[in-house]
Amino acid sequence: MTNHDIARALSISESTCSVRIKSLITRGVIKGFSALIEPADFGRSVHAVILVTLQPTARKLLLQEAARLTEVDGVLEVLFLAGVHDLLVQVSLPDTTALRDFVVRELSSRDTVASTETSVVMEHLRGQTPVPLCDLAVAEGPSAAGHPSSSARRGE
Repeated sequence: MTNHDIARALSISESTCSVRIKSLITRGVIKGFSALIEPADFGRSVHAVILVTLQPTARKLLLQEAARLTEVDGVLEVLFLAGVHDLLVQVSLPDTTALRDFVVRELSSRDTVASTETSVVMEHLRGQTPVPLCDLAVAEGPSAAGHPSSSARRGE
């Protein structure tokens, strides 16, 4: 999405939009930019989510285990969970053999892992933007308060 598109969606000038985006980057609200790709176009046709439960004695190693997994080829992201499972690992791999090998090599064979539950993603649908643009305007603070969607969200 270009600066022009964002400005138009927020009903602000392009220069104001540029200043606000730079401010959001400086303040760490925007951590970076990325491209959404189709993994199958790069030979990774299997997308799976793996729920991981660690051994009760390994809970103190949870963050280390999560960090280790982020370095493994094929891992898209690792989420630290509250609830029955400890981690959710999203992977994109060439085929189901590679998925099986990943689960065995990186998870099941480790002493820290009590169990895994793997689900293959049949279809992945995304929203247009992870955070609605009007929320970014609100994150900008009082200078964005005049934006119509900001007022509507506050009930004004």
